[in-house]
Amino acid sequence: MKKAFSAILLSTLLIGSVKAQFNCLSHDFYSELMQSDSMFRKNQFILEAETEQLLLNKSHASSAATYVIPVVFHVIYTTQAGNISDAQILDQMDILNKEFRRQQADTILTPAAFLPFAAPLDIEFRLATIDPAGNCTNGINRIYSSLSNCSYTNNAVKALSYWPSNKYLNIWVVQSMRYNTTAACDGGGYAQFPGGAPNTDGINIRGDVLSSIGTATNSSWGNFLGRYLIHELGHWLNLRHIWGDATCGNDLVADTPPHVFSNSGCPNFPHNPNSSCAGSNANGEMFTNYMDYTNGPCLNMFTAGQVARMTAALNSAVSGRNNLWSNQNRIATGTADPYVYPAPCVSVPDVFPFDPITTCVGDSVKISDKSYGGITGSRLWSVPGGQAASLTDSTIYVKYAAPGLYNISLTNTYLSSSKSSTFTNKVLVLNNVPNTNYAFPFNEDFENPVKFANDWTIRNLDNDATTWEWTQSTSFSGASCLGLVNFNKQAPLIDELITPEYDLTAIQNPTLTFQLHFAGRVTNNNDRLQVFISNNCGKTWNSIYQKSANASLRTTSVNITSSYTPAVASSEWRKEQANLLNTWAGGKVNFKFVFTSGAGNNIFIDDINIDGINTTGLNEQKLIQQLLIYPNPANDVVYLECILPEGGETKIEVIDVLGKTQLQQSFIATAMTKENKTINLAGLPMGTYMLTVTQKGVVIRSSKVIKYTK
Repeated sequence: MKKAFSAILLSTLLIGSVKAQFNCLSHDFYSELMQSDSMFRKNQFILEAETEQLLLNKSHASSAATYVIPVVFHVIYTTQAGNISDAQILDQMDILNKEFRRQQADTILTPAAFLPFAAPLDIEFRLATIDPAGNCTNGINRIYSSLSNCSYTNNAVKALSYWPSNKYLNIWVVQSMRYNTTAACDGGGYAQFPGGAPNTDGINIRGDVLSSIGTATNSSWGNFLGRYLIHELGHWLNLRHIWGDATCGNDLVADTPPHVFSNSGCPNFPHNPNSSCAGSNANGEMFTNYMDYTNGPCLNMFTAGQVARMTAALNSAVSGRNNLWSNQNRIATGTADPYVYPAPCVSVPDVFPFDPITTCVGDSVKISDKSYGGITGSRLWSVPGGQAASLTDSTIYVKYAAPGLYNISLTNTYLSSSKSSTFTNKVLVLNNVPNTNYAFPFNEDFENPVKFANDWTIRNLDNDATTWEWTQSTSFSGASCLGLVNFNKQAPLIDELITPEYDLTAIQNPTLTFQLHFAGRVTNNNDRLQVFISNNCGKTWNSIYQKSANASLRTTSVNITSSYTPAVASSEWRKEQANLLNTWAGGKVNFKFVFTSGAGNNIFIDDINIDGINTTGLNEQKLIQQLLIYPNPANDVVYLECILPEGGETKIEVIDVLGKTQLQQSFIATAMTKENKTINLAGLPMGTYMLTVTQKGVVIRSSKVIKYTK
């Protein structure tokens, strides 16, 4: 099916992507690079010319008896399931080394009509035992990052861990993958064709399609028997999909039969014989070819023509494929003969739980050594701010006497080598008593930066450049608020804001309200804001609020394509409310605001308030029945309507953000009768106030009032 390369380059710019069970993204990225990257286009022309020359010379051999390729796996994870085992990676390596050389048992399943075309590639993949700095390694890196889960920019994970691509084959393993910036997380893997940028050269793939064991056996994608990676390696070595990514398309290989389109499942032979494609015959389509989309048990062959294309890529200087298997590079990467794996390295420190830990003051935190990639002769923990009975055991129990964010460090030693890792802000310790700086009704308007810094917790789970911060760049009321510079932030990075401890023991029907500003940037923003409540110092959290940009998070009606900060008191702010179940909101509680970036614009929060009915000192049947305040925001006058539980002296107060009473008036109420009161705010400056209603010395209801000036 070989045609002029210039024609196929033009066609690949015009055809759309093909999606099937595999959901390989390689052709999509190839098309994008052909349109956007002139150097990639140039390199592709060079490589195709070299391939053409190799085919004309009918010489597929090289000076290497076997192409030995040094490999590194970068496992990007957030959960234990995503942190796939060494055994699963080693099983995948064994599959690669058998199947490229056509040594797997199921070659007998290749239809007889295709056997004359099947060919091995004399290649061997070896995990590196020396890293780029010259240190001992097992060729597996493990990195905790939210980008593992459906990253909005697929290449974003590559910056987390990269080894020079002219020396190592980089394979980045993630938990889920977005399909080409769409909302669906149904991508399975993709490779960068030769000729692209060095720092993105390699393969991205889901961990649950690697190998035939471990998480691959439980994947909803089906068991690919480790052949998904073989498919992507075909692209990495310059192979196209067998259907040429078009109806009856051209894959630039002469001995692959024409395909109408991709295949799925595992068809019976012959499949689609004598189709509408030119050149089709009674044998039909080669559905057993690794570059089709059929299931793992069906895939078992490359053709001699495909092997020739891969050989040309391996012998080309384009993307340094020819340097990978050079003797000098094999020595530098620890993959030369005699190859010994694993090398006797000191283990890389890692700890479990993998995700951040939250606990109470005085409670024990269990932390276990989950080091990998070598041998631990001895270990030493460092737990600043905490106390542990042992600092050398594989599992330790740490207690903290004061609230705060704490690091954990672990140093492993083997023979004369040591490796240390510090896990920044690993443990968050919350108080198990109410914060005395806050009294009902609880109000945070972020006007006091010292109070905010002392009592609130900001947690940047991915330790990236931006997170929640106190700002005076805008506000709904007053002079300051909380904001997060989300414009150009990688998605889906996660940032948390955790409140002080509030005592809701005597509060009935509590509600949480806050002012929100969030601007969309593009149509498919996937940003998400969630609010949680915990009554056990954050050991468990219950969701009470969630909105996403594609649904209802936006407070602006149009997309804003530059980093945006709204004007003070802008009408683009919107009041949000979360109703709290009494089963969750009883006793001492914390709230957590969690923002997940999704390619949108900046987000701001102001005036967080927890309101409700204070039952202290009141008979439950005598609680306030109704409270209505309008207009709100107000200019000079606000009206109050209420039905009070009993008659007698009643006090109305207007209190500023510093807790000082600015207005006060009293009246004699009549029980269970609607009262109408007028409150004159004309003498007060613009700002946020709390209006409280008190009987018998107990605040029975409060609500926030906004005063503005026309």
